[in-house]
Amino acid sequence: MSTIVAVAGGSSGLGRTIVDALKADGRYEVLILGRKTNPKLEEESGARVLAADYTSVDALVALLEANKIAVVISTVKSLVDTTPEFNLIKAAARSNVTKRFIPNAWSALEFKHEFKSLPIAVARLQALDELKKTTLEWTAIYPGIFMESFVQGLPTHLTVYPLEVDVENNTAGLPVKGEGPISLTYSRDIAKYVASLLSLDKWEQSYFITADVKTWNEIVAAAEVGKGVKFNVSYDSVEKLQRGEVTDLPGYAKMYEAFGGEAAKPIVQGIFAQYGLWMEKGIFKYKGGTFLNDVFPEIKPLTLEEAWKKAGGKA
Repeated sequence: MSTIVAVAGGSSGLGRTIVDALKADGRYEVLILGRKTNPKLEEESGARVLAADYTSVDALVALLEANKIAVVISTVKSLVDTTPEFNLIKAAARSNVTKRFIPNAWSALEFKHEFKSLPIAVARLQALDELKKTTLEWTAIYPGIFMESFVQGLPTHLTVYPLEVDVENNTAGLPVKGEGPISLTYSRDIAKYVASLLSLDKWEQSYFITADVKTWNEIVAAAEVGKGVKFNVSYDSVEKLQRGEVTDLPGYAKMYEAFGGEAAKPIVQGIFAQYGLWMEKGIFKYKGGTFLNDVFPEIKPLTLEEAWKKAGGKA
């Protein structure tokens, strides 16, 4: 009998990408936990969609047990409202059939308590602390920055927002000298590693994925070659970043809108500024830990240059 795996938030984004990879793998029965049933998504994905009431731990326990869900993979949004993630963890811990849990970490930044100044880090750290109270086997996965953020035209289920480099508008505002190293991985490769990870008998409590490591200047150079255009590049000084300011790229407008409009601008810029300072220190390049690249060497993830070729129909 196939292990039953539920992907919370599997209707879109990384969750949907993971659903696709699990279905392609063929070793698991895959379910999607959504806010409501979705016949169209069921037809497109080949996975049943279950309506999950994230406001009720009791309802989630009943859902997990009724469907014999052994593994929960969470990609539910938890930056603004942590209730769905926390209730899902509590329900999985109470369920008699659920044994494994992958929380919504999925970050280029390994979450440690020294990063608690970031709202996103606070939410993630609280979720990890909640998991530590349970008897569930769990692991957090850190896959680097999604490569499609810097490759226009790369097939993806993700909603892509610019970060330091605005590929769509041929502009970039890079931290300091643009020499900070960044770990990158394509979302579809991340999903392949997740599918393989489920086959392991025992998990460590964190794993890393790095398909490629590039500096910001190298990311811009690859984009210029890929698009055949010269980018307008500026550099933000340490002093500017320390003030919580970054170059206001055209593509940031949709980020402000997603986080609440013009009032969100200083918040988003402040987060990006802090990222920039950390990137300059090399914090966004993983150092140490167990890499799924090494555990599953048969998976060959795209490099940045290969991703541009794929986006251009050359791979």
